[in-house]
Amino acid sequence: MVTSFLQAALSLSACLCLFPIESLALKCGIKGVTMPCIGDTDVRYNPNISYDLKEQNDFWKAIEGLYVLDQCDYDANGSPQSKGYIRGLGEELGFGSFDFCNTKAFMNLTVDGSRLYTHRYQVSKFNNDGANGLVLPGLVVPIDAYSTSTFEKNGEVYQLGTQLGIPMEEGAVFAIEDDPAKMTPVGERSLLGTIVYDDLQTYENQYCVDLNCNKFSTYSEQYILPDDGSDLYFDRFTRMNGKKVDEVTWMKEFDQTLIDFNVPAPESAVGPFASNPWFVKPFDPSTEVKHPKCITAVCPTEDDWRVSDPVYGSSPYIEPDGVLTGGFIAGVTIATIVVAVSIFYFIYKRGVEARERRIKKGVLESISLTMSITTQKELTPIDLGNMFKKIDVDGNGNLSKDEMKEMVDNAGVANISDRDYDILFNAIDLDHNGTLDFIEFCAFFASIPVSSETGKGSDQENDKLVEKV
Repeated sequence: MVTSFLQAALSLSACLCLFPIESLALKCGIKGVTMPCIGDTDVRYNPNISYDLKEQNDFWKAIEGLYVLDQCDYDANGSPQSKGYIRGLGEELGFGSFDFCNTKAFMNLTVDGSRLYTHRYQVSKFNNDGANGLVLPGLVVPIDAYSTSTFEKNGEVYQLGTQLGIPMEEGAVFAIEDDPAKMTPVGERSLLGTIVYDDLQTYENQYCVDLNCNKFSTYSEQYILPDDGSDLYFDRFTRMNGKKVDEVTWMKEFDQTLIDFNVPAPESAVGPFASNPWFVKPFDPSTEVKHPKCITAVCPTEDDWRVSDPVYGSSPYIEPDGVLTGGFIAGVTIATIVVAVSIFYFIYKRGVEARERRIKKGVLESISLTMSITTQKELTPIDLGNMFKKIDVDGNGNLSKDEMKEMVDNAGVANISDRDYDILFNAIDLDHNGTLDFIEFCAFFASIPVSSETGKGSDQENDKLVEKV
């Protein structure tokens, strides 16, 4: 019976432990109840870490701003490209060359929440070596690059796309990169990444000389992917160094550079490239307060941003429901077992007590019939002594279980089973030696609360019987 009670208690505890797991979504990180949250050690799962780049890494706070840079391109062999040609306009066409090691770059880096905007003008001076005295204005190359933070929440950005130069055709739309470049902050001063644009792949390192990024340096390597499917080859590398400035200084130096490099306003342009936006001022820095937000005139739409901006997406890193700790499960299990065993023991004890009363009543009825005694009040010490001697067949002064059972069986009234006899003797045999002496025999009759005559006993009658004994 004890085993069955324990099994029932364990089953009940298992049900109670499993109930909240199966029916309710528990939160992780409840002290003493559920396991710690994954997000406590992995920012990807932490809902309290936003997609804001400045919150993810202080590098983005430092690098934001306006920069004036000196840029120099080098051939793969390390020679400065002081005499370089525009792709498609080689030396054989006689248009002349540009000094790509005397380039001025004007860059604006803006971080807005999960988005990074990079706008840069590169202005290169014409070398005045065109055929037949051809003189071209300076070359202005606008570059727009747009990036977003990622679901990784580690400060890195994926490049949504890059636009190089103002398209000559009307209606050009922003092109989203199929294989977006990734730029990753290293510490609080450096940014490493790969930029892919058409057949040009650039490996770039941007570095802040100081924590506030007042001085800025960039090193990049460019590789060309040939149209014939052959391997990439190293084409050139670029160095840029400069400083962060305020908007007034940025506009003033940009205006002066356009003058020094002979870049005309659109309405003043002449020559074979007069209508080409790469050879005219993109705007007038001397009169404009701000430069255009999209300097290549090809801007991403909000739908374009939705492709990679994590604010619009659904993170693959979802914190799972809480998992109960082993200690909590053990505590609930033990507590449940204790409660269940207590309940079952109470029921069992009440059942044993009821059975004892029934057995005692049956024994008394058997003995009363045998001894011609009708009520419990008629029993005297002499009567009890005579009963004891009659039942004690072997006369050894102790009643064995068999002697008591034989007496009751001979009476043929109680019809008590072997199991009931075991319960009876466990209750009567006070010293648990397997036999009943006369004192235990008398105590047994004193404990019987029921008489054969009325079916109800009296505690006062029992007390008087004990006193007589």
